[in-house]
Amino acid sequence: MATTSLAPGFLLAAPRLGDPHFERTVVLLGHHNASGALGWILNGRPILPVHRLLTEASLVPPGVTLPSTTSFQATARVGGPVMAGSVWLLFERTPALDPEEDEHDLGHGFAATGSRAMVEAVARGEGPSFFHLVLGYAGWGPGQLEGEIQRGSWLPADIAPHLLRTHDLDPLWDAAYRTLGTTPLGFAGSTRGSA
Repeated sequence: MATTSLAPGFLLAAPRLGDPHFERTVVLLGHHNASGALGWILNGRPILPVHRLLTEASLVPPGVTLPSTTSFQATARVGGPVMAGSVWLLFERTPALDPEEDEHDLGHGFAATGSRAMVEAVARGEGPSFFHLVLGYAGWGPGQLEGEIQRGSWLPADIAPHLLRTHDLDPLWDAAYRTLGTTPLGFAGSTRGSA
């Protein structure tokens, strides 16, 4: 049976998902096929401001002062429960950036990578000027995500580029539903009674 890819796209958590890792979350889905799916929670649990996280992890070289841009002042977040120590950058591409080997093209001028070289470039104050930094990712095995969607746990949606370009992530869940012309409760009502 062929799988229609939902990536790149958003997954909006249902109001009563029942999993504390994904409560009121928006997942940016970067990969999806018959073998499984991979994505990152955009509005996961806050950790530390990016500049502090990079400094406390001893990634910032001596003598480097990180820029005081929005991306460095923004809060790094939990990107998912899988490999919680892995660092991912969800970033806006520029012509000056060479594509990374393991890069996921997200469309709308955005990409995602777990490349150590890219993380080290950011820690030197280089690399992309606009990015989200997340730790860990969300993963699904073959058919798992499809089953969760059928049970009404997730609402798949196209990426809303303006929501990728914001660091105001606390209201992201409600804002993502509004881009679809519904609310979380409206989605819950439409899935009630489905098998």
